[in-house]
This record gives sequence, structure tokens and C-alpha cells, in this order.
Amino acid sequence: MNRIRGSIFFSVFAAMLGLMLIAPIMPPLIRELGMKESHSGLIISLGSIMMAVMAPVWGRWSDIRGRKPIILIGFIGMSVSCALFALALYGGLNAWIGGGLLLTLLIVTRSLIGMFIPAVLSSAQAYMGDVTEGEERGSGMAIISAANGLGLVFGPAIAGAFTLIGLLWPLYFGIFIAIAAFIIALLLIPSAKPIIQVKPPKVNPFQRGLRMYLAAGLVTMMGIMTLQVVGGFYFQDQLALSSAATAQMVSFGLMFSGAAMLIMQVIQMKWLKWQPRPMILLGSLFLIASMILFLVFNVLSMYYFSFFLFGMGSGLMMPGFMAGASLAVSKEQQGGAAGLVAAIQGISAVITPLLTTTLYQVDKHVPFMLVAVLVVLLAIMMMGMRKNESNTVMDPIHSL
Repeated sequence: MNRIRGSIFFSVFAAMLGLMLIAPIMPPLIRELGMKESHSGLIISLGSIMMAVMAPVWGRWSDIRGRKPIILIGFIGMSVSCALFALALYGGLNAWIGGGLLLTLLIVTRSLIGMFIPAVLSSAQAYMGDVTEGEERGSGMAIISAANGLGLVFGPAIAGAFTLIGLLWPLYFGIFIAIAAFIIALLLIPSAKPIIQVKPPKVNPFQRGLRMYLAAGLVTMMGIMTLQVVGGFYFQDQLALSSAATAQMVSFGLMFSGAAMLIMQVIQMKWLKWQPRPMILLGSLFLIASMILFLVFNVLSMYYFSFFLFGMGSGLMMPGFMAGASLAVSKEQQGGAAGLVAAIQGISAVITPLLTTTLYQVDKHVPFMLVAVLVVLLAIMMMGMRKNESNTVMDPIHSL
């Protein structure tokens, strides 16, 4: 991994880490502040909406202003907004502020975090699109996907470790990691001229080729979010675990998923070098298999194996839909496409928690059934894509 790719990897990892440090500490903080559980959902959901709205905007700006400046702005905004969020929480815990004012400040500062993080995610992915061509695009996006996956997995684990010192310490670490990432990006990411000098061509999310890969991204992220949101409830109910044992089990499971995700992405980068469609199709098989095992078996060891299969599947599907979206547009549209991909993460973070928790109350198996059905439908539609619509240089689908 060269200097550019390594610095892009760390930038994406730091951004996702900063995002995932927040969710685990919100429930205990909300109760410490004497607020309602619904307030926690409101704070996180509105931040996710801001992420979905701003991701395409940052992507387009990176086309016009350049990738590196937008990445640097993202880290500055991330560190400042995280500090303001921590300050608001500190004020609430010390009874300096409360009531509606506290809730408003938490919503605004959390929304600012959601506003600036996609500046990094969109621009970094677009930068990877700039420095890779054709067959290298899948391997390049595997680096982005690996950084995303590691942030998703290790963010909650790191947050849990820092809470042993204090509930606000994960946020303090988030400020530190944003500043460190800013310095690394400033020193290691080369400056490059903006891709376009005139009014940028618009990227239509429903245009041929791109729409299918955005759909693949939405399904993949909904699967990941489902496991994170209702997985703990499901395994606790299935295995009759205590709260502590459930937390431990889910942590180990997510670590298995993260390891599998990293393994598959290294294999893709070093040896397979597949194009987007076969990556998504093979990843779909792993994801469907993991959902079936989650639903059929009631044994801890089998659940861990299912987590590993899930990581293998998502480890192929994430770089698949990222590379597919990048290859589906022109060089002048890389920022716009990357912004739409980042927006998918925000959209899934808004709809998945509400949808899956509601379905879980109907029947605990339904959320996993839904993911399986969505993945099956996606695979069928992906199989029906015309070769020219996939916009790939080389499509080894028949190798599957």
C-alpha cells in the first residue's frame, strides 16, 4: 500500500471511527442526563439525516475545489463539532444546562458531526477513483471498504474501552483522532488540481448502471446496521444471556466479522482483483448463508461462524458497490458518485433502526428474513444486468 492509498485508508478509518464512537455511549449518557430514550434516537437520527443530505454536496465540491481541501475541512469540522458535542454533554452532566436547551444543543452539535464526516468519506472515495483505473478500481475500493469496515467494528469496541475511564472519554478520543488524521492528510496526501474547472456535470442516482450499485450499497449497509441494531436483542433472547454476556458475545461476533471482512478485502486487493458485479454476487451468497444460519441454528459456535460468513459477504459487497458506482460515471463525476455512496450510509442509519426494531417487536426472526429477501432480490437484479450496463472493463462473472 503506497503513501497515497495508506493516507486515504487512515482518513476513512478515522472518519468512521469518529462516527461509531458516539452510538454506544448515547444510552447511558441519556439516562445520566435524565432524558427520554426517544431523545437518543432523535439526536442520532437527525445527525444521520444531515450526513445523507451533505454527502453528495461534499462530493460535488471536491470535484470543483479538489479532494485534499475538502478532506482537511472535514477533519477540522469533525474535531470542532465533536468538541462542541462533548461540551454540551459535559454541561448537562454538571447541571449547567438542561431541558429543551440541552436537547437542542445536542441535536445541533450531533448534526454538525454528521455534516462534516461525509466530507472525508466522499472526497477520499473520489480520490481513490482518481488514482485507479479499470481493473485496479475494485482493489482500490477494497481499501476504502476495509477502512469503513474496521471503523464500524472497532469504533464501538474502542468506545467501550474508554468508558472505563468516563462516559465522555470516547468523544475526547474522537477529537484526538480527528486532529491526528488532519495532520496525516495534510502531510501525506498530495495536492491535486480540481477535476473540473467549469460547472460540473450532474450525477443522477437513477442513471443506468449507477442506480444498481447504489441499491447494492443500501442493501449491504442495511444488513450491517440490522446486525448492529437488533443483533444484541436477538442473541440475548435466543441464548437466554445476561446483559454482560450479550455484550461480550456481540463484541466477539463483530470482531469475527471485522476479521473476515479484512481477509476478503486483502484477497481481493492481492489476488482476485474482480470487477464489481462478481464481487457483489459472491458476497450475496455469503450474506444469504449467514442470515439462514442466524435463523436456523441456536448454538453460540454457529452464531460466531455466521458472523464470520457475514463479514466475508460484506467484505466483498462493500468494495463491489463502491467500485461499481465509481466505474459507472465519468472522471468528472467521481465526487458526485462518491457523495451518493456516502449518502447511502446516512440513509441506512436513518431507516434501518426504526424499521428493524419495529419488525423485531412483531417477530424476532423477521429482521433477518428481510435482509435475506433483500439480498436475494439484489442478486437476481444484478444477474439481470446487461454487461454494458455494468460499465466494467472486465467482467469475470462466468468465473463464478
